[in-house]
Amino acid sequence: MSVINDTLKALELRGGRGALPKAVNVPASQSGRRPLPRVALLLVVLLIAVAWAWWPTVARLLANAPVEPVVEAHDVAVEPVAEVHQAAVESVAEVTETVLADDASSEASPAAPTVAVEPVTPPQPAPPTEPMAEPVAQVVPAPEHKPEAKPEPEPKPEAKPEAKPEPAEPQLAIQQSPLSPAEQARQLWQQAQQADNPEPMLEQALALDPHLHPARLALIERLSQRGEGDDLLLSAARDYPQQAAYPVLAAELALAAGDNTLAEQWLSWSQRLVPEPDWRARRAVVAQQLGWLELASEDYLALLNAEPMRGTWWFGLGYARDAGRDLNGAETAYRKALASTDLSQQAREFVRDRLTVLENR
Repeated sequence: MSVINDTLKALELRGGRGALPKAVNVPASQSGRRPLPRVALLLVVLLIAVAWAWWPTVARLLANAPVEPVVEAHDVAVEPVAEVHQAAVESVAEVTETVLADDASSEASPAAPTVAVEPVTPPQPAPPTEPMAEPVAQVVPAPEHKPEAKPEPEPKPEAKPEAKPEPAEPQLAIQQSPLSPAEQARQLWQQAQQADNPEPMLEQALALDPHLHPARLALIERLSQRGEGDDLLLSAARDYPQQAAYPVLAAELALAAGDNTLAEQWLSWSQRLVPEPDWRARRAVVAQQLGWLELASEDYLALLNAEPMRGTWWFGLGYARDAGRDLNGAETAYRKALASTDLSQQAREFVRDRLTVLENR
């Protein structure tokens, strides 16, 4: 500020002396080259003053300048800032005029003619372009490729020892048989004939086939030995009235017990039926013992029709005729019995004795 005040005072003094001519031809002499260093100094001062005056503005612009991101850094163009602060320009002009006036007044001497030097306005330097800060390209860091963590193998669970199942209680496995129930019952009946204790097999056979009458008859006979077969025998005779074997067995049991009346009742019941060959032979024996000779002869003849060479049947027929006083018929039957091969030795002796008596009658 002191420089500006001094400059103003110098201008006031110049105004009292009168106006200077605008153009003066200065001879080319040694004294005319002296102002050159001062001009350089003046330019330096001028640049310093301009920089000092502009610095707050430049700092403010730098602080407020927006940075625009540019995708490619090598394509960024620097644009000059054309705005010049008007106040700074006016202050620089005033300083320049003051310095030139002061310089001219100091160089004037009494011996030299007064030379009015037209103030030379130095070429106003173009305002320095404020370089825009090159925006730094936003560098997006490439994603780091972290090695994929391999999944750790899961630990296998320890195999627990399998609990051994408790052994199941043995059960009777009944396998299906390809045989029918009737065939199985008959098979059990055949096995019971050779067993020491056939009763369980007989009962099982009857459970499979209730119509297996030989098995029931065998079971009744075994129970009758202990005096326990009467109920089963009566129920069988009522349930199967067409089976002659049940009354024949009942007649035998009654005869063995000494009850001839009951035996004859059962024999009369069986007389209306046709028993199997084995039971027909047994009925003939019961009828012979009870004196039913006609029934006995009929049964033996029926048996001989089926088996004419059977010596036992001829012996039975001869005995029934002999007891019935049919001596000729008895002699014929006895001779047929001796001709057979299946007659027992005791029966042969009885037949020979009876033939001797019959021949000598």
